[in-house]
Amino acid sequence: MARIIALSDLHLSPTHGFFWENWRIARDFANRAGAEAIIVNGDLCINGPDSDAEMAFAATALGRLNGVVLALPGNHDVGDEPPGQDVRQIVDAERLARWTRAFGRDHFALEIGGWWLIGLDAQLFGSGLAEEAMQNRRLDEQLRGAGGRPVALFLHKPLFAEHPHEREATSATLQPVPRLELLARLARADVRLVVSGHLHQFRDRVIDGIRHLWLPAVAFRPTRPAGGDPRCGLAIIDFSDTGAKVQIEYPAGLVDHDLDAIKGHGRYRFLREMPPSPPPAELG
Repeated sequence: MARIIALSDLHLSPTHGFFWENWRIARDFANRAGAEAIIVNGDLCINGPDSDAEMAFAATALGRLNGVVLALPGNHDVGDEPPGQDVRQIVDAERLARWTRAFGRDHFALEIGGWWLIGLDAQLFGSGLAEEAMQNRRLDEQLRGAGGRPVALFLHKPLFAEHPHEREATSATLQPVPRLELLARLARADVRLVVSGHLHQFRDRVIDGIRHLWLPAVAFRPTRPAGGDPRCGLAIIDFSDTGAKVQIEYPAGLVDHDLDAIKGHGRYRFLREMPPSPPPAELG
């Protein structure tokens, strides 16, 4: 059996430190868990798409995690794929380069516990960027490299909310066309588990033979319910020949922050627009 810790939606910032204490509690729990790797499943930042300082701050914070750390970008890191939550922060080459300077890669593939784990940049699907085509080619290679092993896929956004054939274009999940293209690719291998974040709630369902695990957020509870547990937390996943065992942890001290209350119940649309409220200067 091999263990990983999965964290998602940290929302760190050197200027807006609302969720800093939650991060410290989750970080310390992860460091004590004895995992082979820690996967951070996107939205490390609040305003990463437009801030070198935010990206550097998040990279420094992740540097306090022990062992192998695998970080994937979310929409608050590199921008959204079209149509996106905000037309001013759509993913582009410059924003992807900012992530690369801070974290080195936006993907991974590794063997753990007899499973083949693949990490992807969810924001590329439907972006039309050259990097999207590169990711698709790399994914085809990685799926062939699974060699018959069960595959677990990690990416920031869920593939869909309730079923694969949803037609609505929404920033909550992958868009309809790239979603179906991705599912066609996944059908070429023994993909058993898809792990996502973004929606800030824990949900665990098997749909069309694939287990779809939504991770809880570290930072704050969801603004819109979608049938999941809204509490802030993290996941322990143990991989073995018999399957993947998931345990959701809610470490003592984590606060289930209400984002609407923080933003003044409509006074501010985005956290980045709020007056500075920096975290403690000490990153330790």
